[in-house]
Amino acid sequence: MSPPPAAVIEPSLIILPDAAPSVVRDTQMRRQAFFAVVMAAMCIGFSAPLVRLADAGPAAIGFWRLFFALGPAMVWAYAEHRSRAHQARRAGATALRPSLRQVLLAMLAGVFFGADLIVFHKGLALTSTANALLLGNLAVVFVFLFGWLILRERPTRGLLIALALALTGTFIIIGSSAAGGGASGARPVSVIGDLLCVGAALAYAAYMLATRAVRRAGRGDAVPLGGGMVSLIASATGAVVCLAWAVAAGEVLVPQSLQGLLAVIGLGLIPHATGQGLATFALGRLPAGVISVVLLLQIVVGVALAALLFGEFPSLVVLAGGLLVVAGVTTARPG
Repeated sequence: MSPPPAAVIEPSLIILPDAAPSVVRDTQMRRQAFFAVVMAAMCIGFSAPLVRLADAGPAAIGFWRLFFALGPAMVWAYAEHRSRAHQARRAGATALRPSLRQVLLAMLAGVFFGADLIVFHKGLALTSTANALLLGNLAVVFVFLFGWLILRERPTRGLLIALALALTGTFIIIGSSAAGGGASGARPVSVIGDLLCVGAALAYAAYMLATRAVRRAGRGDAVPLGGGMVSLIASATGAVVCLAWAVAAGEVLVPQSLQGLLAVIGLGLIPHATGQGLATFALGRLPAGVISVVLLLQIVVGVALAALLFGEFPSLVVLAGGLLVVAGVTTARPG
């Protein structure tokens, strides 16, 4: 997936000789944000290959991934708390505390995120990396679909086109798996694995909606929960969900090799803490549509790493279905 067209970013890069300092500063921030979101996509792209290298159960991998991400989330949340407290002191006011409803919504988001990790890791074990990444990115389409079915938001023509493209691509990929032609290489594919990845996309869509509800719950007298605090609460809750599932399912909890240990540490620090952190940093400085489209680079990175490390090469049918999925996701995302 190529970066956004030049017309998207070039206007902010044109600086006249008499440009005001604020314009120069805004241009620099946009450049930094675009670089940050490209790096975020690169980091998130390591997720699926690292899961393959982790020799523990699917839910256990999710637990360790979130566990090793808690440290950076704590630092982020503490920095937000210090900043809010400082601003309140300067204003001569008392810093407001989050409401119970906000905390419960953040925990609900963590439950959905934990479910997403469990189902996605299980699906990844049963299908190819390309199938898992392409189907897992259906989450954005499902967010708009839920808005239509649950929130009664009137669907736009773009949404209907996005649904048609994404669902057609999904059926092509799953149909290829049913026919046994999903990938060339050592990795087998299965319809069950593909369907699990679709289920993971549904869970992640629910996580996105719950996170949106957390931020909206801050309107009124309660202080809005910052991204760091939401990440900390959701990650801690998701870790508990993953651990409870792993214990109940009798999974292998502890990585069995140094490679497996390094893989789960890498999952917590590279895709989760660094990747999501950079994306959050960019979100306040670039349009959400630009960020979400550039983040599709994670598919290219993940598939390329799987080809280099594991010899997984998607078939032409999967590539064709994947192009339709990406087209549908791109159409569904805000402009």
